[in-house]
Amino acid sequence: MVSPTLTVNAMLRRAMRLFPTREILERMDDGSVREVRYQDISRRAIRLADGLRRIGLQPGDRVATLLWNRAAHLEAYLAIPAAGGIIHTLNLRLNPQDLAYIVNHAEDRFLLLDASLLPVFEAFRDSVQLERVFVVGEPPAGAGLERYEDLLASGNPDEVVPEIDPETPAFLCYTSGTTGRPKGALWTHAQLAIAALALTSSITFSISRDDSVLMTVPMFHVVGWALPYAALLVGSRIVFPGPRPHAQDILDLLSGQQATFAAGVPTVWHDIANLMESNPGRWELSPRLRVVLGGSAAPEALLRRLEKLGMTAIHGWGMTEVLLGLQAHVKLDQFQTEERYSWLAKQGIPAPFVEARVVGEDGREVACDGKTPGELQVRGPWVATSYYRNESPEAFDGGWLRTGDIAVVDGEGYIKIVDRAKDLIKSGGEWISTIELEGALMGHPAVEEAAVIGVRHERWQERPLAVVVLRAGQQATAEELRAYLAERFVRWWLPDAFVFVDALPKTSTGKLAKAELRERFKNWEWEGDA
Repeated sequence: MVSPTLTVNAMLRRAMRLFPTREILERMDDGSVREVRYQDISRRAIRLADGLRRIGLQPGDRVATLLWNRAAHLEAYLAIPAAGGIIHTLNLRLNPQDLAYIVNHAEDRFLLLDASLLPVFEAFRDSVQLERVFVVGEPPAGAGLERYEDLLASGNPDEVVPEIDPETPAFLCYTSGTTGRPKGALWTHAQLAIAALALTSSITFSISRDDSVLMTVPMFHVVGWALPYAALLVGSRIVFPGPRPHAQDILDLLSGQQATFAAGVPTVWHDIANLMESNPGRWELSPRLRVVLGGSAAPEALLRRLEKLGMTAIHGWGMTEVLLGLQAHVKLDQFQTEERYSWLAKQGIPAPFVEARVVGEDGREVACDGKTPGELQVRGPWVATSYYRNESPEAFDGGWLRTGDIAVVDGEGYIKIVDRAKDLIKSGGEWISTIELEGALMGHPAVEEAAVIGVRHERWQERPLAVVVLRAGQQATAEELRAYLAERFVRWWLPDAFVFVDALPKTSTGKLAKAELRERFKNWEWEGDA
């Protein structure tokens, strides 16, 4: 039997009752920072839940959000599930066609919209059938949009937060659609509650009441990695960056608010490291600051840079369907100082109650030798067991999610992702890992960013092409970079060509857009290609 207290509703009641005066800080559109308390957000969430019921929200109805990381988004995180609905966060960086598809596929009834994101909404508004749209801020006159504050004013702040079945669906989030149409992952109240609790464990992120958590992970992406719920669960101080989630703005908050925890994709921390290195002494970070890097593999060179700048780096792995998967920092104390970085660069061991296996082409688990590759598969209490509306059932195997990541596992149980299945390069019948080449290139002092893709080759089927962005004021030739890699990899792994560009394309979640690069260079002609 699942405990009736494993719900978002129980988390709301707990936050209001046990931590009423705990601070929540929000940077506003004009750059100022305002402070509210847990009790303020809790009461507003109760009003929002009641207001949604009064306009006709029924159990299971989807309510979309198109919001920055701000207090109103936290209110939606709490209120929509509390009212029996399903919160559906929209990725504000997706193109209008994908946003329209997602809203229609989810059959969203209502939308909570940030006033600053009106242009994003207008780009797909005519392609969707939303009943009502409520604007956080002031809606333009005559646009048929309503004020979010009016919706809250219609609700009763003294309404009792109801009990709800823990198996009730609560949160819907779609993949970014990098391998086809976006697909929806749906979480229940119980799954969110257990994931939030797991984040307080010492073998995950150790979120506690002593933390000041800067919500740098977009709340539209993978439930904000469940960090908003975890912070509320233990009474952490919460800081929202608002509509300015850029590296300098984040650094200003990390320093000014003395944040002790933040998380994001490697590109975010890469930009932050660049700023700190070029402006020594400008920002004073908390000595307790822990930063999580996830979403894509973090190069060892970046992990070293962050720790040199005074941060404790936590390298992990997850995906939309997984939420919380692997962490690499758990057993680092058993390794020597220099050796620990090679372990930290791995994705790590499974989170509590998550199981992972690496399966070869024969359907059997591969040897734990750190060399034999296979597909990473995971299962656990918050890992999806199917997609919304049962799409793509082939992605699931007897309760195991087939991630599409190619990995190896060693005798310590550490998993290292060597590539996405679609990004591996097969050259002359042998596999080449683009992730390992990219990570090594990022260790060169002249390299800002690097991507490696496989390009058709008449003789070898595919060969690696490196696309490189150099640091400002730095120079490097293809010959120099190839010689640098030759110290680390066998000869046939080395890229046959290097292309220098001003910037690399990114996906909506800040990852390298490999598909775009492959399309750009699909007609590449190799020298001497017979």
